[in-house]
Amino acid sequence: MPRAPRYRVIYDDIVSQIRDGRLPAGAQLPNENDLARRYGVSRMTVRQSLDMLDAERYVVRRQGSGTFVAERRSGRHLNRLQSFGDELAADDVDVTSETIHFEEYPVPPDIADLFGIRADDIAHRVKRIRKVGGVPAALQDAWIPYAVAPALTRESLLEDSLYRTLTGRYGVELSHADQELTAVGLSADHAARLGAEEGAPALESRRITYAADGNVVERVTSWTLQEFPLLLRIEAQ
Repeated sequence: MPRAPRYRVIYDDIVSQIRDGRLPAGAQLPNENDLARRYGVSRMTVRQSLDMLDAERYVVRRQGSGTFVAERRSGRHLNRLQSFGDELAADDVDVTSETIHFEEYPVPPDIADLFGIRADDIAHRVKRIRKVGGVPAALQDAWIPYAVAPALTRESLLEDSLYRTLTGRYGVELSHADQELTAVGLSADHAARLGAEEGAPALESRRITYAADGNVVERVTSWTLQEFPLLLRIEAQ
């Protein structure tokens, strides 16, 4: 197994210290020179680690003062294709699900066209309320082609994760996803399920996930409350 690059090792070590409380919110990190000596690396390597910590909102940099551990706010990190729980894993929060649908279901016409099947053919529908710390955060409505995972809804999900189940149980090699984000007001039904007011602001996300062979393996629409923002790291060209 290849060794992790040094900047990643430093990043992981500092994250571990933040999560277990050794570096509480507001604590100041040593300066770059001190960190370089501590880890036996160059300042450039330390700076890469700090850039990652900053991008993931673990720390905040204050010009002329230094680098400090940030107050954590739960948000979904969309830097990689991963499950809802993994998107929030950086925040070290408890993510659970309340299942609304977990069954084989006739597909509507738009989903049938996407999957290349006939309307009213059967696919898997996984509709869940995702909770963070016991509080509703998002409503997700996912469709998965029957042929991709024939027994999907007759067995429990691996670690409550659809992606882990597709890859670990059915050997699906995920490649990428196309995602469209739109600001919306919650419908009465969605608001009631999320414990919010009708018309409350939310972010609607439509994601189409592809396997390495180019086939669509998931279409999911989700509605995320504004208290749980989507966090992106954008690299300079």
